[in-house]
Amino acid sequence: MSDDNPTATESNREEATQTEYVERSDVGVSLTVKLKRGTATRDQDELTAKVKAQTLAEAREDMDTLRAYLHALAEDVRQIQPDDETE
Repeated sequence: MSDDNPTATESNREEATQTEYVERSDVGVSLTVKLKRGTATRDQDELTAKVKAQTLAEAREDMDTLRAYLHALAEDVRQIQPDDETE
């Protein structure tokens, strides 16, 4: 004797499946800074930085920290020059 009850089968599937819920919060502040140096196509450096925080004061503090890091990174990047292929 076979069980042809589709409701029982659906019930078993629901018990075997676990659902996870993710709570997303879009509350707070997001700051983005885009820095571009140079004007020619091959002479441009571009850095983009973004911070997120619960308050504007926290976001500004994080951005100050990030800005110091970006400044050091930009200095390092400027030291990298393409090989001179005209030799």
